[in-house]
Amino acid sequence: MTDILVAGETLIDLLPGAGETLHDIDGFAHRPGGAPANVAVGLSRLDTPPAFWTRLGGDPFGDFLQETLNDEGVPAAAFERVDGNTTLAVVSPPGVEGRRFRFYGSGDVTFGFESESVPRDALASTSWVHLGGVALTHPEGREAMRELAAVAAENGRTVSFDVNYREDLVPDGEQDAVVDAVREIVGVSDVVFASDEDVAATGLSSREGEALGHDLLDIGPHTAVVTLGEAGAVVTSASSAPWGERTARHAGFAVEAVDVTGAGDAFTAGLIARLSAGDTDLDGAVAFANATAALSVQERGGMTALPSKEAVESFLAERR
Repeated sequence: MTDILVAGETLIDLLPGAGETLHDIDGFAHRPGGAPANVAVGLSRLDTPPAFWTRLGGDPFGDFLQETLNDEGVPAAAFERVDGNTTLAVVSPPGVEGRRFRFYGSGDVTFGFESESVPRDALASTSWVHLGGVALTHPEGREAMRELAAVAAENGRTVSFDVNYREDLVPDGEQDAVVDAVREIVGVSDVVFASDEDVAATGLSSREGEALGHDLLDIGPHTAVVTLGEAGAVVTSASSAPWGERTARHAGFAVEAVDVTGAGDAFTAGLIARLSAGDTDLDGAVAFANATAALSVQERGGMTALPSKEAVESFLAERR
């Protein structure tokens, strides 16, 4: 039995070798990835292994991802193996302008969650449900995530949602449907994670930082978490939150960054690990989450660089 259920995609990150452009690099290295998968593994490394509802392709990449999740101690009860090829998220070299990620492969395999497959048995034994926003770009995935969030909220589970809006994955003519789903799930969630860029792309708010947090609270959650990259994070909560009405800021930690892929997911895992355990020290929880993210950027690979609970606690002790 686990206290947390995470839902969303698992895919392959292709990381470029040394060089500024595609002409310079020798090739790409494959690493396990996907924001919800990173959060699930991050929680497991923080001694809070969650149940994980995800879809894995029937190809060798799918085999690799399942082996990775198993090795990381993530319970396999809600893994789905489906025919088809795993989605590849190709990370652009630093000198390439435009999008940082480009997605290749079958979106149906990775993002096509089905409503009838919502893991109700796993949901029944959890107190916290976390889901990612990328699956909302797929018509079936969108309805499945809507149902999961609604059922979890109706049954008194704490629901957290990472907006993580990927405009390039939205099919032509479906932007309104995706944004409507984002707003709906924000509305039934308790805790929402977002960046200024995520929310601006949806049109839900054009403001930044704490002001953006207040705009998100107006939609429904009791806590809004706005990540600010190397500037840390600001968390705004309403009086209905377990930690009360307040604003917690943390400027992050100065470290030598090697690869920022998955830093936001590391932060999310760190904050959920603390809050789901009943911690009401919001300032301490945000500091713990920023420390988790700071450690994750000092190695290459989003998932592979996620730190252990002991490493985070040691890092914080040194910084004190």
